Amino acid sequence: MKGYSSKILIDYPIEKVFKVFIDINKREMPRFNKKNPTETSYSKVIKQVGKTKIEMITKVTGYEKDNLYEVTSTVDGDTYISRYEFKKINDDKTEITLTERQNTGLISKIYIMFKGITAKNKLKRKLEKIKEGIEREISRRR
Repeated sequence: MKGYSSKILIDYPIEKVFKVFIDINKREMPRFNKKNPTETSYSKVIKQVGKTKIEMITKVTGYEKDNLYEVTSTVDGDTYISRYEFKKINDDKTEITLTERQNTGLISKIYIMFKGITAKNKLKRKLEKIKEGIEREISRRR
């Protein structure tokens, strides 16, 4: 399974960063299971062509408080994994590493080969948006 990784630093303690990150992700997963997060899943229709619905099923597949959050999404037999690892740099700085992997069928593999050239840049932009969202939410909560 091919994967791409990127890292970003956030100037807040790991406990705050992780809590806000999870709170933001709960908006996507309204039935988030706080006691056992890896039992959390949801599905949504992402496209409909005529009467045919294409559904995405997303599950929390890894969770360690202040350390790890991983989700696996499945669409039409293709699997996409996003793994967020949190590392305390010091009392006021946190590093987030995002690794995304895909396990796809032949048609998707051909498409991904062409998209792979820009994948690292897209991952970096995704992390920048996550950072902005976390910092904005922490500032709002003060």
